[in-house]
Order: sequence, then structure tokens, then C-alpha cells
Amino acid sequence: MRARPIRSQIYLPVMRFGVRDTDWKFVIFIALLGYSIPFMLNLRVMRFPLEIWVCPISLVASVAFFNFVRIGRRPFWLQHQLAALFKTSRQRHALPTDKKQRPWLLNDN
Repeated sequence: MRARPIRSQIYLPVMRFGVRDTDWKFVIFIALLGYSIPFMLNLRVMRFPLEIWVCPISLVASVAFFNFVRIGRRPFWLQHQLAALFKTSRQRHALPTDKKQRPWLLNDN
């Protein structure tokens, strides 16, 4: 058999459960908050510790959020959406979602 060239995948990000390796610090931080806050406040539901349920739910929710943000979206999609929400068009570069305004001389006022 003839040897075929193989493209190295060393530069691709490591993905686990659809979440990049750079985002796992946020996922683990959210899960730790989901455990530590109910534990410190001694929250219970029918004498059952709440942190046992909140920790896995927050872990699954954060993995689902990062999958929603990354999969099928362009790079930096979330950052652009947040910039469009919280900054006016004069404070940032133009985005495709911006409405093009008519010049002030052509307004029908």
C-alpha cells in the first residue's frame, strides 16, 4: 500500500462533550459554585441536601450552554451578540445586525 499524507491535528482544540479545553475552567467553576453555595448556606429540600442536585444540574447546564454557543456558530459569535446588546453603534465597529440609518437630510420629519 502506498503511504498517504496525513494532516496533523495537533493544532485543533481538544473537545470533551463538545466543549473546548479552554472553556472547561468556566464549566468546573460553575459546578463548584453550584455545590459550594448550597453547602455553605445549608440549603435543604425535605431534609435532603440541595447541593447534591444543584451541582450536576449546573454542570449539565453549563456544558449545554457552551455547546449552544460554539456548535454551528461563527467564531466570537457570543462576543458580537453581547457587543450589539450593550454598546451603541457609535462605540463599536458596525455589525450586520445594525440598522442602516438614513442621512439626517433625508428623514421624513
